[in-house]
Amino acid sequence: MTRHSSLRGFQMEDTTSQISLKIFRDRRFVPLVTSFAEKSAEAFSLGREEVLKLTLACEEIFVYLCQAGKGAETITIEASNGVYYTRVKFLFKAHGFSLRSFNLTASVSLDSLASLEEMGLLIASRSVENFCITEDPQEGYALALIKEKSYPESTEIEAPKIKPIKIFTPKIPGPEGLKLFSRLVVAFYPARFPPAFCFPGKIVDMVSSGEFNAAVAMDDGGQIGGGILWRWLGEKLVEFFGPYLFSQPPDTGMAEGLIDACIGQIAKTDAMGLVTRYSTPELPKGYFESSGSVDFIQPDGPIRTSPVYYRQLHEDLGCQVWAHPDLEGFLRIEYNRLFFAREIHLTRHEGEERSPYSVFAPQFDRSHHQVTLRPILEGNDAFNNLSQHVTVLRAEGLMNIFFEIDLGQAWQTSMTPALLGNGFRPRFILPYGGEADVVVFQYQEGK
Repeated sequence: MTRHSSLRGFQMEDTTSQISLKIFRDRRFVPLVTSFAEKSAEAFSLGREEVLKLTLACEEIFVYLCQAGKGAETITIEASNGVYYTRVKFLFKAHGFSLRSFNLTASVSLDSLASLEEMGLLIASRSVENFCITEDPQEGYALALIKEKSYPESTEIEAPKIKPIKIFTPKIPGPEGLKLFSRLVVAFYPARFPPAFCFPGKIVDMVSSGEFNAAVAMDDGGQIGGGILWRWLGEKLVEFFGPYLFSQPPDTGMAEGLIDACIGQIAKTDAMGLVTRYSTPELPKGYFESSGSVDFIQPDGPIRTSPVYYRQLHEDLGCQVWAHPDLEGFLRIEYNRLFFAREIHLTRHEGEERSPYSVFAPQFDRSHHQVTLRPILEGNDAFNNLSQHVTVLRAEGLMNIFFEIDLGQAWQTSMTPALLGNGFRPRFILPYGGEADVVVFQYQEGK
């Protein structure tokens, strides 16, 4: 039985801060750039090793931009504190700027001057956890490097034994409650949680930063019987993880209480829907409808099919999406099944000029042998580049390979032939998961 009360708990402080440096494209200013990056990262509490890697990445980016641009032009460098990471963004005009060295499969040829000149980008891409780049016809490029803090894994402190709880209250956990919650999730649900749960301190900082939110079911004695975690995907979709129940009987209403706590926190926001890709057996199915599934390959070989569930929170008046003709059939079937009002505009490459090179950004989840690729730049080599990525990732034991495209960006849908030709198949849609809907493809060998 749950007590009906508003969520309460400690209030997170806004610790986000940002500093910037505007500087000319001149290699004489390299020491100033490296000092800026180093001192910013230290102020934002990165460890010494992380500081050095981020500083090296910033140095290599700046040196490359100097040789690829005009000395009279300026570059703006912004450093911001994400609590569990530091982000450094370069804002600059583009002059022959090549991104291909940011690919996971990139290499340097000693026989090619252009390749040697791009070696710095290759070093920079390997020195950070993530990067993204956007292009504006007026402003040029914005290249962001993200370096995460290093956290100890949850190995020294064992999760306590949990007794059944009859009366509970949904609460926002404090730092120690969050760390206990993460340990319990890893202990009770070894294959149904995001990789950050392996690092309790990271979960605390993720919630502190506002990127994630959490609620736990707690009794009067402070014992945690279950919990749920959620985050925003884009501006209109919320993804949740859970509900997780720890040694609780199925008839307590705890799973429903945790889902209601999450919905209660986002009900008055712009969130159109609620989705989970890591559903647990305790998920109250009456709250959701199936929006597809994915097949997770386990280390020992068996395949576990995991359903994806979605719940509409507000009336969806529809939107426009772009699609390659090869994807139209899948979209129409799914939109009709899910009763989504969408106006599909077909688009394809029709000989217009485009970059010779494509770029994909990987997001790793090595604890689950999984990786998700996202397109940064479309190029003529997309088919071969994607094929090389699959080969490299599978060689590293990452058998669960996903690729996401945003139907709000027409150029991303041009990736469809390369995806289908390399064994990727569309599995489900994340409504409003980006600028518009996001289609998630999965690599399926032999299908």
